[in-house]
Amino acid sequence: LGDRALSGRTVNSALSAADECVAREKVATMVEGLTPEEREGFERFKVWKHRPKQAPGATSTSRSPQEVYAEWMKAAFAPSLRVAGLRGSGGRFELPSDVFWAQLGFQKSAYNDGQEVRFTVNLMVIRRDEWQEQAASAPHLGQRPSPSIRYGAWARQVRIGQLTPEGEDKWWRIVRGVEAPEVRDDALNDLLTYGVPWLREHAA
Repeated sequence: LGDRALSGRTVNSALSAADECVAREKVATMVEGLTPEEREGFERFKVWKHRPKQAPGATSTSRSPQEVYAEWMKAAFAPSLRVAGLRGSGGRFELPSDVFWAQLGFQKSAYNDGQEVRFTVNLMVIRRDEWQEQAASAPHLGQRPSPSIRYGAWARQVRIGQLTPEGEDKWWRIVRGVEAPEVRDDALNDLLTYGVPWLREHAA
């Protein structure tokens, strides 16, 4: 009986290993068929899935990442963007123009939780007459565009990381228990150095 039980456990272990191997092969095949944007999202999901559940030094009394994000928006991002000539609030801002929709929008990751917030910035410039024409044929577009929605070749849209010297998609991280003013300052620098000038250039 003992030998048979041991043999059964061995067989089960072998089957589990085989199943895991098959699963890995299926994932690899799936990833190969993804578009670059889908692959980027998949890689971000893997990082999120296997992240530490709590940062070293974090406690239950640490401010949540959502609270820190809200503070940065209220005390740093929004005031600085308004000084730069934009109007807006709540993570969505607009450069006043009678000819263009020139918008800047903060986007938070779908994988945010109580331990971490990741965010980036989307920018968009569309002629108002072009928007009216597109919306007339597709009423679901609504009265005004949103910088976080991808529209098509007729809309000029970019992520802020593409405007930096590195030219790569860029997300900033706020982790519970980690004071990171340099993260806030880096995001603010990119907004004012690359984001706002891009809006002005393409809405001129």
